[in-house]
Amino acid sequence: QVDDEIIQENIQAIQSGDDEHKAIPRAYRTKRDDGVLGVDIRMETGTGKTYCYTRLMYELNKRYGFYKFILLVPTTPIKEGTRSFIESDYAKQHFADLYPGRNISLSVLNAQKKTKGRKMFPQAISDFARGTRLEKNRINALLMSSGMLLSKATMDNDYDQTLFGTFTKPYDTLASTRPIVIIDEPHKFKVENKAYKALIERIKPQCVIRFGATFPENSETGKKDYNNLIYNLGSCEAFNENLVKGVATQMIAQESLNETRIKLMDIINRPKSCVFRNERTGVSHTLLVGESLSLIDDAFHGISVEAIGKFEDEGIAKGVGLSNGQVIVKGEQIYAGIYGNTYQSLMMKQAIKNHIEQERENFFKERKIKTLSLFFIEDVNSYRTKDENDKDIPGKLRVRFQKLLMVALEKEISNYADSNNPIILEYVDYLTASLKDISNTNGGYFAEDNSKADEDIQKEVDQILRDKQSLLSFKDERGNWNTRRFIFSKWTLREGWDNPNVFQIAKLRSSGSDISKLQEVGRGLRLPVDEFGNRISDEQFYLTYLHDYSEHGFASDLLKEINSEIDDRSTSIKMLLPKVAKERGMEENALFGTLLIGGFVDVEGNINQEKRDDFFVQYPEFRVGVEQGKVINKNKNQSGTISIRKDRFMEINELWSKINSKYYLSLDQISDEELFDATLDILKTDVSGQVIATTIEQRLTSRDGSLIISEGVTDYHILEEVIPYNEFITRVQKATGLPIRILHNALCKYNKTRPINNTFFNKETLSKFVIAFQDWFEGAFNKRFSYQALDVEARETALTDINGDPKDRIVQGVVGVIKDDFATVPDKFLYDTVIYDSPKEKESIARSNIDEVVVFGKIPRKSIQVPLYFGGTTSPDFMYVLKRDDELMLNFIVETKDIKKDSSLREEEKLRIQSAKKFFETMAENGINVSFEKQLQSDDIIAMIKTVVSK
Repeated sequence: QVDDEIIQENIQAIQSGDDEHKAIPRAYRTKRDDGVLGVDIRMETGTGKTYCYTRLMYELNKRYGFYKFILLVPTTPIKEGTRSFIESDYAKQHFADLYPGRNISLSVLNAQKKTKGRKMFPQAISDFARGTRLEKNRINALLMSSGMLLSKATMDNDYDQTLFGTFTKPYDTLASTRPIVIIDEPHKFKVENKAYKALIERIKPQCVIRFGATFPENSETGKKDYNNLIYNLGSCEAFNENLVKGVATQMIAQESLNETRIKLMDIINRPKSCVFRNERTGVSHTLLVGESLSLIDDAFHGISVEAIGKFEDEGIAKGVGLSNGQVIVKGEQIYAGIYGNTYQSLMMKQAIKNHIEQERENFFKERKIKTLSLFFIEDVNSYRTKDENDKDIPGKLRVRFQKLLMVALEKEISNYADSNNPIILEYVDYLTASLKDISNTNGGYFAEDNSKADEDIQKEVDQILRDKQSLLSFKDERGNWNTRRFIFSKWTLREGWDNPNVFQIAKLRSSGSDISKLQEVGRGLRLPVDEFGNRISDEQFYLTYLHDYSEHGFASDLLKEINSEIDDRSTSIKMLLPKVAKERGMEENALFGTLLIGGFVDVEGNINQEKRDDFFVQYPEFRVGVEQGKVINKNKNQSGTISIRKDRFMEINELWSKINSKYYLSLDQISDEELFDATLDILKTDVSGQVIATTIEQRLTSRDGSLIISEGVTDYHILEEVIPYNEFITRVQKATGLPIRILHNALCKYNKTRPINNTFFNKETLSKFVIAFQDWFEGAFNKRFSYQALDVEARETALTDINGDPKDRIVQGVVGVIKDDFATVPDKFLYDTVIYDSPKEKESIARSNIDEVVVFGKIPRKSIQVPLYFGGTTSPDFMYVLKRDDELMLNFIVETKDIKKDSSLREEEKLRIQSAKKFFETMAENGINVSFEKQLQSDDIIAMIKTVVSK
């Protein structure tokens, strides 16, 4: 029995949180009792759901022997994306390394084609069901969509073939396997929907595990329908921790365009009709299905009412579907201007300009990134249509796009006509190949394509939908340029499909107002991968979202949606006011009055969203929610970038190039004997542990006339989760690098003096041993490492392009989280804006404009990656060029820690600082005039500079 008391206690323990995991908010700790164990995992779009549930299958098989899994997805694009990932060579190799000998046998259920003669069982279900436990380490997974789950023709038919001599219906066959079901995109599988009911009643799974960014609302309570939520990675956390791209919204202004707009006023059931009002004339019009919107105004010629009612795929309970594919709801307005050819051409021209700028930047990186753009359009016929012979030909929109692209490519190529730089020549060659075969640069995927036989169309569809790796590659197997990088779709790819290298979504059509803004940008949020398939997480990337002027509030709406998961602190100062007032040495009322007079809050304490960014700059203590600069509006000059002052850079260029030199970390040799002794000493400290689950009870009691909730531990259980010996020592080796032979010998010797029983080998012992070994390693190697220079030139840096010239602009987020537009920029500061991460950094910037300083600037994060002997890298905060007696130039590097004293530094931070100091000492020994110091709250930067200069 899976759903037992121990599992519920484990779930409660996870939800309560610990040192490594954040607690689940109490409001989310709901549970549904429908006879099946349910577990929910919330992960924002683009943070790796598919990877996680694939690894989950391996882990459940390894630990508990489960080998039957059904993967339930809502749409074909999601199904193809999941299949593509699980069957990809890189995923197979990755999981083979993690789980040697184990593999997933994936069966994909597609619609059954009608055939004459005997009705044979669906092959995918047959293959899935026949897999047995005897096939050691084989995990059977069946991938299917909700449409297949409800398909009577596929699932509920009596076939002429039986499985196991008993079952003639797929439903019964799947139920007999007692599978674990994994649901992707749970908001598409509401509990009250037919698909979920069929799953529970007909397939009877042992457990249902849901992975999603969005969960459905409970129809009775109106709250999110979480069922044992154990992991909660929301959008705010994903943006702030740089797990996804930031978003830069952009809109083509509406000046001189047709601003005629109509508003949907009502939807009438009998007769089925809808009422629109012309906002210019004030006249209302009632339209039936099939009637044209041109009856309201000629500007809407060519658009008609196609359907009225429920649109389940769009998540709209009651709406009007138009012939261009758009679905609108009551109260929504549509503009005539955005449907005109002129406006669409302007949008495509801007999208191409955006793409080329991003493509150039990504191509010139040390490890190239292929740049993709995704276009959502109104109608498949505008992209591809038929000629008089019923042959597929390019539509008008595709022809216009290709003409605009040709002009832009020719201009970009001409900019580099005189260059001999090999990297630039390669870039020009890529553009030239695009120009020679312009039709191959773009491709489309539409729902209608699934039934098309045209070979060229199927080639496009396969590359977009199924062969993600090909789309990410610059060249094919024969070494020819793979130039396809512009993807067109009607709306079919809105959910489920994504590609990490989508850097722009251009929306040449509007969407219903009920569509989540996060879902709309979700196709491009995933962090990009380079030409070798490595994910890049140490830079701030942006997805450009280009939309029409009917969605002029998109950026602010997206911000509100991201922050909506944070409690009232994101919109009100009430909870934080006492704490901030105390920190500032002010009375609460005085601080509140100051904020009220400044227009930052209203009388209720709600933050004025129009002045939100300014408020957080001046009062960063109130900052919660998504960080500044993660969602920017390009139309409000929020470029999310800052400028490098060219004259200042020339003065710091020499220091910058030297600290960007490549170094490698060298560890001193350590003998097997020393490792053995250390391992034995750790074992003697008694690292054995027990895994304990506690039972937490909440009681509603009355105290002083008020009802309060009291909580306490009422019981505990010792979990005997023994890890097999060979697995235990293998996991230790992977976590520590300690050779298995040495660990085994140490365990054998320890066993002679203190016998080890089988229960010693559990998760708690493993964790305690790994921590103890890491502590020993950090202490033992503290003085036993060095840095050696490599004879390698940096191609591109955070501040310079491939030619070594300073970039015009860089992303603000890589320099500092907080931007203060009100602060005076010191003359000697490297950037045109004051950017910082802490109050101490802001103070140092303001006080560094002294005679001894030639130039100074914040070092972009992760740009100077000093390797650490205990793993990872560190990067200091500030760089200075100093002068003594107007002659001698000195270089000064500072690591700022906004804490009061040394003892407050975590041990790891101390080791990071020691490593950085040794790194720059090595540079000094190599003839570079540089020194390094840490700075705490009590360290004044002026005094530090004068000390360095006087040495």
